Amino acid sequence: MSTSDKEKRIEYGSDKAGDRQKALRESGNMDTDFLETARNVYAHLNDEISKKIFEARLLYASTGDVGYITGLESKYRNLNSDMQVYVEKIRQGSHCLIYGTGNAAHYLAGRFKRFGVKVDAFIDQDESKGPVDAATGIRVITEKELSENKALYGDKTFIVSYSVKAVADEVKKRLVEDIGISEKNIRMGIFDWRNNQGQYFDYFEAKENEVFVDCGCYDGATCYNFAGWCGAKGFDHIYSFEADPKNYEKSKAALEPLGKCELFPFGTADVDKKVYFAADAFETSCIISKEEAEKRNFEGVEEIETRALDDVLAGKRITFIKMDIEGAEYEALLGARKLITENRPRMAISVYHKFEDFVTLAALVLEMHPDYRIAFRHYGFDELETVMYVD
Repeated sequence: MSTSDKEKRIEYGSDKAGDRQKALRESGNMDTDFLETARNVYAHLNDEISKKIFEARLLYASTGDVGYITGLESKYRNLNSDMQVYVEKIRQGSHCLIYGTGNAAHYLAGRFKRFGVKVDAFIDQDESKGPVDAATGIRVITEKELSENKALYGDKTFIVSYSVKAVADEVKKRLVEDIGISEKNIRMGIFDWRNNQGQYFDYFEAKENEVFVDCGCYDGATCYNFAGWCGAKGFDHIYSFEADPKNYEKSKAALEPLGKCELFPFGTADVDKKVYFAADAFETSCIISKEEAEKRNFEGVEEIETRALDDVLAGKRITFIKMDIEGAEYEALLGARKLITENRPRMAISVYHKFEDFVTLAALVLEMHPDYRIAFRHYGFDELETVMYVD
């Protein structure tokens, strides 16, 4: 690793970089080196949409005001019509109930709160989850309580939070047939809320013999989206990485029928090492600092291994890299320097996990190939789901 890399790298196990940026935002200032780097990245942007998104993220990074992003005109967002209708229905209802009390339910409750939508209650068949959800303070009711209080809740919007579609469909069936909730009042949470079908793939056109590296496999869906994107052209191979043990097992089973796909049970970083990992079996599983692990009393925290892509995929031909690894993208790119230098792959990289990612990650790939062109697309109603495309 060069001296430059050592100076610029964001350390796992340290919150110093985030603390520094937070202090700068609170003081109303921005680091002059950061702004100079931002200007250089801006000069490499490919189109007007990218510039508008970049400007909004820069203002958000400097002020912490998410309104700069939520205020973006619809023409600067890559949203499908189903997602727009879903959010508008939630907003119009103003109140909702979420079926489930797990990570997905908490995720949705947090998102809705940003839009001023009140979650009246979680619904869970397990009575031990209630009467109040410990993490959020939101009331928890059972299906029996819902049925008994249908006059109070029946006309509200219901969000089914389960990420396994068969389970979500069964819950919806019970709500409609057993309790009498109108189907028009039920939204299928993660499936309706998220707009992942085109994400990572709607900016590029597939070429012959693509070789895909998926950092942050989660449930394997992105690999299938990649295969669909390739279409009749087919693809040569997929290398996929998933560090969460439960997600790994789920992905292993899901990806087996796809073929030509290798799944590795590692996180991706600059070197081989062991790190603390918040394994929540959801898409938000992530590497955390020792300080954060201690705050959690190591509950739900595992020690996982990371690998550098340069080591695992040494000598392999790579055409496309996707990274969505909850803030670990910077070091993962450092660990792929040789692959990127030699193959010059196209890339789709999430740049919303840290305030500065949209600048620091772009600057890093430009160091590797100064002739890369950069584009940004935004896939969410709030600050989440901004993807950087590198070509």
